[in-house]
Amino acid sequence: MTPAQGELKALRIGTGDWVPYVEQARSDGGVLARLIRAVFAESGYVVGFVFHPWDRNLLMLRKGELHAVMPYNCSVDRLESAVCSDPLVRGEVVFFHRRDLAFDWHGIDDLKGYRIGTTLGYSYGLAFDRAVVQGRLQTERSGKEYTGFRLLELKRIDLFPQNRAVGYAMLRRQPPELGAAAITHHPRPLNLEPLHLLFRKDDPQSAQLLRQFNDGLRRFAERGDLLRLQQALDNGNADDWQPSGPIQAARD
Repeated sequence: MTPAQGELKALRIGTGDWVPYVEQARSDGGVLARLIRAVFAESGYVVGFVFHPWDRNLLMLRKGELHAVMPYNCSVDRLESAVCSDPLVRGEVVFFHRRDLAFDWHGIDDLKGYRIGTTLGYSYGLAFDRAVVQGRLQTERSGKEYTGFRLLELKRIDLFPQNRAVGYAMLRRQPPELGAAAITHHPRPLNLEPLHLLFRKDDPQSAQLLRQFNDGLRRFAERGDLLRLQQALDNGNADDWQPSGPIQAARD
C-alpha cells in the first residue's frame, strides 16, 4: 500500500559522489537523484540522499540502515544481499591511461604486467573481478575515484578502469596543471554496466518499494524521460536534464 493521500513517507537512500550521475555539491544531488526523487514522488514518497563511500553504503543497506543505495551494477556478490531495480541508465567502463603509453588489449590476460588502479567497493565485471581475486592482475586499490586519476598522472599506475562519462567529467574539473590533457581512454569497453537502485534482500518493505519504483520507472520510460536522460549523459549535458514528474525534497 502506498502512503495515504497528503501523507509523505520519507526514504533514505545511500549514494556517493559520481559526477555526472550523482554530485554531493549540488542541492538536488545530481541527475540520478533527480530521477529517483521524481519516480518515488509519484508514489507518495519523499527521498533524502546520504553520501558515503561505496562499500559503506552496501554495509549500511545490509544492516537495514538505508532503504536503498544507488547507482550500482548488479554483480553476483551484491545479489547475495540485495535486489536490483530495473536499469536507470547504461554505463560503459573503459581503461583510462596516459597518452604516452602504447596500450592495447583484447582479453583479461593482456592486462598482466600493467599496474591497475581500482576503487574500493567497485565491481568491474565478472571476468575482471575474478582475475583480481585469483591474483592474476596487479592492482592498487584506493577509497576515492579521483585518487586513481592522480596516481595515473603521477605514473604510479598504468591503467585506471572507470565509467567513461564519469571519467571525463572528473578530468574536465581538474586544473590544467594536473595533466588531465595527457590522459585518454582505450575504446574497447571493459564492461557495459546498466546502473540500478539496490534494495535489501528478503525484506517485505524492500519488495514493495521495488515494485513501486519499477512501475514508476516504466511510466517515465513511456513518457520518453529515460531516453532524454541517456542522451543528455552521452552528450555531456546531464546538468540540463529535468524529469517531467514532480520532485519532492527531503532533509538528510
